[in-house]
Amino acid sequence: MINHPYNDKPITDPDEDRFGVNSFASALAQSIRSLATPEGSVIALNGPWGSGKSSAVNLIRHHLKKTADRDRIDVVNFECWWFRGEDALALAFFREIYAALNPSLGERTKKIIPKLGSRLLRAGSVVGPAVDLAGGAGAGTIAAGAMEWLSAMIEQDESVEKLHAELSKKLAELDRRFLIIIDDIDRLSPEEALLVFRLVKSIGRLPNVIYLLVYDRELAERIVAERFPAEGAHYLEKIVQAVFELPGPDHADLCSQLLNHVQAIFGDAEFQRDIFDFMNIFYDVVAPELQRPRDIPRIVNALSVTWPPIAGEVYAADLMALETLRVLQPSFYMAIRNNGDLIHGAKKTDTRGSQQERSNEYDRRLLGSFGEHERQRYRRALMRLFPQLQGIWSNNSHSSSFYDNWSRQRRACSKEHFGTYFRLAVGENAIPKKEIDELISRADDSDFVSAILRAGLEKKRRNGSTRASALLEQLNVYATEIDQAKIPSFLAVLFSIADDLDVTSDEGKAFEFVDNSIRIHWLIRRLTLERLRLDVRAEVFKRACEKAALGWLIDFSESAYADYHPRDGREPEREERCLVTKSIADELRHTASDRIALAAADGTLAAHRKLPSLLFSWHRLSGDNTAVRAWTDRQLEDDAMVARLASAFTSHSWSSSAGFAGLSDRVARRNIRAVVQGLEEIIDTERFRDRVELLATADHVRIEDKEALITFLDAWRKQEDGRER
Repeated sequence: MINHPYNDKPITDPDEDRFGVNSFASALAQSIRSLATPEGSVIALNGPWGSGKSSAVNLIRHHLKKTADRDRIDVVNFECWWFRGEDALALAFFREIYAALNPSLGERTKKIIPKLGSRLLRAGSVVGPAVDLAGGAGAGTIAAGAMEWLSAMIEQDESVEKLHAELSKKLAELDRRFLIIIDDIDRLSPEEALLVFRLVKSIGRLPNVIYLLVYDRELAERIVAERFPAEGAHYLEKIVQAVFELPGPDHADLCSQLLNHVQAIFGDAEFQRDIFDFMNIFYDVVAPELQRPRDIPRIVNALSVTWPPIAGEVYAADLMALETLRVLQPSFYMAIRNNGDLIHGAKKTDTRGSQQERSNEYDRRLLGSFGEHERQRYRRALMRLFPQLQGIWSNNSHSSSFYDNWSRQRRACSKEHFGTYFRLAVGENAIPKKEIDELISRADDSDFVSAILRAGLEKKRRNGSTRASALLEQLNVYATEIDQAKIPSFLAVLFSIADDLDVTSDEGKAFEFVDNSIRIHWLIRRLTLERLRLDVRAEVFKRACEKAALGWLIDFSESAYADYHPRDGREPEREERCLVTKSIADELRHTASDRIALAAADGTLAAHRKLPSLLFSWHRLSGDNTAVRAWTDRQLEDDAMVARLASAFTSHSWSSSAGFAGLSDRVARRNIRAVVQGLEEIIDTERFRDRVELLATADHVRIEDKEALITFLDAWRKQEDGRER
């Protein structure tokens, strides 16, 4: 794995060429050599930003250098972007030419360049202060009085034309040629770029001098058009005699180069883990974005920073794709980031609007930055990254097993892992892979499992739920990875602490009717139904129930019994899908009945959080209401227990109206209900009502108890009057 930035320096040697630039550079170098008697020839090398122009220039230098002595060509590099401001740029231009030509010129001719520069700069008012063009304190030095000194050297009849002619004559006599390379013109400000073109034009046609101007023609023409709208591209045509287009790299080479670097970043194991899916994502999301060589270091540098802190916590291919979009398509990336709920809601049935209306909404919110002709490509990219979106744009749906697998892979399309890709840290809805791996490996360590799950109860998430609920959900995803031999120990500890885990804060709100008890039911089925034979898992569950918490024991035993004796007229479960054998289901039912009677006697039943459901279960398990009615009669004698029962039989539900003309409720409404239907089976309802009404107005009752009594009584009365919502 690498974690250092990608080296984005232009290449200097043909052996470094990965995109076929060298053959072009070699051919252009040969063309330059073939200019036997050039006279101010101006060659332009055109290519968009990041296309590798500087690399091409370096390779041209390389090929010219090999035969420089034979061809007698001197290469002059004018790094124009080193100088900021028109004054400094103009000064540097003449100083570079002076330094390059000086060794080949006679004493008198040496002075022509500073004189010529002085004339041109004065005439064009390019420089404000006086400038030292011929030496002194170094290139770019501005010295007071220097211009006056130069002026004294210029005779009155030494016009620009005369100076230019004299310099041309001397250069024509030389047996050397000079290539002046001006690279990165498109990195200059518009004013500075125009100045470079004016300077080249002002020097004009000098014998044995060749200029190679390197820029993005589209950008250069736009700059010229803004200043000289009547001329536009014609302005450059008057300066440049030959334009060469830098050939674009082969797209396959770009892909190959990026994949090599990506493999180095992620490591072979991660790269090869799901190579089929990895390459599908690469070619549908990443490859279409690759246009020029510089795209590669931008993506690689981004991944070098984002991968290390979340390595192993995300699906590498998804990160590669999203980071590519962040770097090259930032608006699209932000649309994805800001619409996670929309993306993950695509798997749910939505009756609001037609399929076309939903498709249009997803287009608007996710693809609004693209024109119609681009949307099909980016729909395909999104469906590759987020397969649930196939239900929006292709009417293809996925079963729950797909979602479990995506979650196990920690893909961006799983809701709990989505945020990790954008925060570069594991979100509160996701559990670090390292932690899950340790839980799986130590599933038979009862103390460890219990400590981890209990500690999870102490850590609240922003939505009010505990981290324990996230642990249970992730264990459900990874259940099949728990060693079969460790399942009995794991189930035993899970059964023993199930009631402690079943906390109110982890109950689903609004339309998400899920709590930790249901999460445990899902988990035990994933652990056993497909992995243990019925007789084997029946014995495992029987042993786990020996020390099971009261509420969970009753819940589990009723669930196991219902497999064979379903209520509401449903068909019995197929035997191979039952939790336990029929005989053990009957046995567990008797065990549960005995345990609840014992809890009623020792006082633990009265304190249980799920008192109402346990009382109804007691009634069902015993076959009559004698025992449970006797117990509740005794509780009605205690004022505090009456308030406890009133609170226990007060429930909260959520609802929303369908509305008219599509104006349905956007949020759910919280309703308070008195759970009194069938109450007569377990309690004397008339006596209970009398006691509640009496205590609701009594002065000696604690404030919190009185509030519970009044709330319950008010809800009961509304239901009787038909005012319940």
